Parts: sequence; structure tokens; C-alpha cells
Amino acid sequence: MKLNELLAFVTVVETGNITQAAERLNRVQSSISHRIRSLEDNLDVTLLDRKSDGCSLTAQGQILYDYAVKILNLADDCKSNIFHSRSSQVNMRIGIIECLPAWVISSMIDSGYDLGWNIDVSIGNTISLLNAFDQNEYDAVIIGAGFSNAQHTRSTLLSSELVIITEKDFPTITDISTLDDEVFMLSSKKCATSTRNYTTLFKEGRITPRRIVECGSYPVLFSSVAAGKGVSLVLRCSISSEVQNKIKIHELSGQFNDFRIELVYRADCANLDSTKFRSVMTSVFQDPRLHNPGH
Repeated sequence: MKLNELLAFVTVVETGNITQAAERLNRVQSSISHRIRSLEDNLDVTLLDRKSDGCSLTAQGQILYDYAVKILNLADDCKSNIFHSRSSQVNMRIGIIECLPAWVISSMIDSGYDLGWNIDVSIGNTISLLNAFDQNEYDAVIIGAGFSNAQHTRSTLLSSELVIITEKDFPTITDISTLDDEVFMLSSKKCATSTRNYTTLFKEGRITPRRIVECGSYPVLFSSVAAGKGVSLVLRCSISSEVQNKIKIHELSGQFNDFRIELVYRADCANLDSTKFRSVMTSVFQDPRLHNPGH
């Protein structure tokens, strides 16, 4: 049984004849007759007593009519609920700093999908993301801490540590001053967070780099370091197990152990429970893989 057959049948019963049913459904009479015959052939019964003055239900027809009305009402409810869910779906634009592992983005999208949120993610550096947020290009950004201001609604997502990475055979670093005259590699010179961290490292270690090389992306940075082309200062959680097996990780101390990533978001975002949103984002960043190297 098909919905269009049931609709034709119910309409014939309600109008009293095939002609008026065809007019109501904007169909030709032969189409309505065909759908009724299809139902009768499928059920192997006669549903309507056809007379010159109209149609009336047989006993079997009455049973089908009662069910058909319920089925059609359920179908209408289903369509209405689907339409409502589509029209009320929350669409979100989120910017995220590049140094975080790719699975974080997947977890964010999956968590949002479970709640009916459609999340679009863009990658960038802290300053450009924050500027775009202020221009209403994003509903939320995940950035390095220390660049937002009191006018922003923000929440700390992660506190982690920075480490020095080198090629496998590099001597163990016991004093960062030994990095003087090394080639330093970073993903982007436009990244304010990296620039700030390098400035601190160079000042604390009294380091004058031989040169600073911009790699353009973290995959290129990691492969370059592994090949012995330079050293780099990175967030520990950005190091995957595959990368960890190709490089050497050197621990730092003091202020380098408190690198923070924060969520900046709109508390008044339409159709979004900001408390729930913050909770979901926080849960993503509680994943143990972010707190251990080689995830």
C-alpha cells in the first residue's frame, strides 16, 4: 500500500464519489480509479460499493478507512516534525587555531551533530580569528589565551605545556641557552601566540637564532624538524604518535608549562543554549589524548 493510494481512497470516501475526489486531488478520474483498484488487488477485497449515485464502504473498506486516516495523519505529523527540525537547526561558525590535532575538530563536529548543531570549522591564527570574531564572521573561536579582552565572553578549555622538538639524534637539552644560533621553525610568522612564545624563549635563554623559518603548516614543520632542518617550540598535545616516533621531545619548565587555550563565544547567540555549548566544548578538551604526548 502506498500513501497516494490511501489518500485517493480516503478522499473518495469523504467526497462520496471518484469525480469529486479527482477534483479535490487535482487528478484525472482514471488515476483515482487506478489507485483504488490497486488497493483492492493488493488486499484481495472489494473496498467500495460503486453505485450510480456514489460510493459506499464495504465492511473491509471500513476497516481500511479507519487505518488509512491514522496512517495519513501520522505521515503528516512526520513531515511537520522533519520540517520543524530542519528550520530550527542551529548553524554555527567556529574558528580554531591550527596547532590543535585534527581529531579535536572531528570531535567538535560529532558532538554538535548529536545535538542537532551544524558546525562549520575554519583554521587560522589567534589574532586573525579574534578579529574575524569581532566582525561577526564567527560565532565562537578557540584561540591562545591572552589576546581577548573584558568585552569578550570566554572560558579556558585547556592548560598544557610547550616543549622543544628536535631531530632524534639531537643532544638532550638541559639548558635552553644551548639553543643559541639554532635554526628555529614555526608554522606562521603571523601567529601571535607562537611569536609571543618565541620572544619569551629567546629572552629567557638569551638566544639569538641563526634564522627563523616559516613552514606554512604543522605537518611541514614536523617533517622539517624530523629531517634535522631546525628545532621548534610546540604545544605538547599537537604531537601525534606518528610524529613522536620521528622526533625528540625536550621538556621545558616555568611559564612554558602553562600555555592556555580559551573559548571566546557569543553568549547571546540565537537559537543556542550558550551554557550547553560551553559545556560541550569543554568536554571535547577533557579528552585524555590532549594531556598526553603521542595521542
